[in-house]
Amino acid sequence: MLKTHIEYKNGKPFISVNGKLHYPLAYTTYFEECGRFSDFIKHDYKMFFINISFTDLAINTTSNFSPFYTGVFENDEPDYSEFESIVRKILKACPDALIFPRINIAMPQKWLDENIYETVETPNGNRESLFSDRFLNDGASFLKQLVSHIRSADYADNIAGYQFCGGLTQEWMPFDYTGSFSEMGLKKFNKWLKEKYGKTNTTLLTKNDLICPDFNETVSYYGEFYSEMTAKTIEHFAKVLKECVNNEQVVGTFYGYNAFVNDILLGLHGLRFIIDSPFIDFFSSPCAYDNNRALGIDWGDMIANESLKIHNKLYFVECDIRTHLTKRMQASRPGKYPDDILLLTDDNGNKTVWCGPPTKELSLSAIRKAYIHQLTKGSGVWWFDMWGGWYEDKDIMEDLKKMKEIAESSKTKNSDNFHEAEVVMFIDEKAYLNNPRQSEFCHSVNITRTEMGNSGIPFKQCMVEDAEKILNKCKYAIFTAPLPSESGKNAIELCKKHNIPYIETSTEKHFYKKNELREILISSGIHCYNAQDNVIYCGNGFLGIHTVNDGEVKIILPKKYKIKSLFGANSPESETDTITLNMNKYDTTIFELE
Repeated sequence: MLKTHIEYKNGKPFISVNGKLHYPLAYTTYFEECGRFSDFIKHDYKMFFINISFTDLAINTTSNFSPFYTGVFENDEPDYSEFESIVRKILKACPDALIFPRINIAMPQKWLDENIYETVETPNGNRESLFSDRFLNDGASFLKQLVSHIRSADYADNIAGYQFCGGLTQEWMPFDYTGSFSEMGLKKFNKWLKEKYGKTNTTLLTKNDLICPDFNETVSYYGEFYSEMTAKTIEHFAKVLKECVNNEQVVGTFYGYNAFVNDILLGLHGLRFIIDSPFIDFFSSPCAYDNNRALGIDWGDMIANESLKIHNKLYFVECDIRTHLTKRMQASRPGKYPDDILLLTDDNGNKTVWCGPPTKELSLSAIRKAYIHQLTKGSGVWWFDMWGGWYEDKDIMEDLKKMKEIAESSKTKNSDNFHEAEVVMFIDEKAYLNNPRQSEFCHSVNITRTEMGNSGIPFKQCMVEDAEKILNKCKYAIFTAPLPSESGKNAIELCKKHNIPYIETSTEKHFYKKNELREILISSGIHCYNAQDNVIYCGNGFLGIHTVNDGEVKIILPKKYKIKSLFGANSPESETDTITLNMNKYDTTIFELE
């Protein structure tokens, strides 16, 4: 069996496989029959995430979408065929492939019928409550059975780790969108409320209370309760998985979207409970979907990624980058899905998040932007080719091959002498509990983070609880919560103690625009690479520029570097502190700094 763990080297993350370091760059797809595993294998990719699920029921209870044909435990006898056919197909083409089963821990229909008290109502039938004790126990039993089968199979020596998923869209959100609310859940909440805060819920909490946008203290407590319960559910399954693999392989999950999701009833704000867990090695999220992934802006991180590094975890980012080849999923699986779900355009003819750029050139730019964002921030990437065929292009694949070569070679690149981001943006996940649901204050983080991405000044994202561990590396702090938690207030006091200047949002000013941020930061001595509203990434010895307009772009480096063009520019190698380029709108250019 392979032995794997996360290892950082020269500021970059790697997965150690039997002592050999592999940069975390992988490929996956929902529609394996339309996937292009062979293309990625030919271009030197060896790391693949392969989907497998306990059930073939929907992962999205609004659209009723499911990518699975076969649920392993839907029938009397387990059926592993859907998973194993694609694993063996990959291994035939790439015998030394590293396989990561992506396990959907979602209960079969028979279990739901027999355990109705352990479920919640959704628009498409009842689904498991994510903190039901019976779900935890029976889900663990299924998980052990599945992993035992995988570890005894003929492909066991190619299994390098696991990602486990669950809940709505496999991202551990509640199937009912409102905190897995049920009679059983309400009883657990009241018990938790009394034990943790000594309070008795004298007013009966209802689903209407949860839906109401006005601030309600009991709803706020329920939001905290649900995040804590979700985090503990995740750790429960992570512990089971780690025991199944004798603590010898990496285990990861989707969770902790505290820099993007602001709804407390989705349960994603319990990262603090499990960030130190010895059972979880990596956390994942997609690139942020701000403005439907429009070009010309930063697609930020949903997670305070700097905190993950502080706690020696990997941020393994799902880069589901749409391209000019992206088509309706109904075209990839004709007759499988209704025509009115997951559309490319809305009722007004506007492009949705499911629509890719119109040209190959813009598609290349989008992929490069996602890549350099994560390379400079020290994160891993898997290319999520959802419906298959999104990257089926010679030029795209050549780019992806080069990206892997650059990332792999970066293990020997010492980043100590390179300019680091001087600004930290603090994420205060408990502060969401202080806001009326759906209020303008809930959006302070997203807006300020997106604006900062176009300021021309690189920045880090960190949880307020880790302020003491990061402030010695920063010259300026941004606080994004208008109504901070106690941890947020403590982080502000630490800035004062260490004489770190900072700005904070408030109920009167709940976000900052890019021009304001740039002016404030430059006046405080923070280096600005470019003041033209372009997206700038710089870190780990690499620099990326993504433009908002046609014309000349001038990049001011903090000191002289030898620069080498990697993507998007034909400029010769030179030693300089200034880069001047003529670029088209939405171009992405990447340089290596020596």
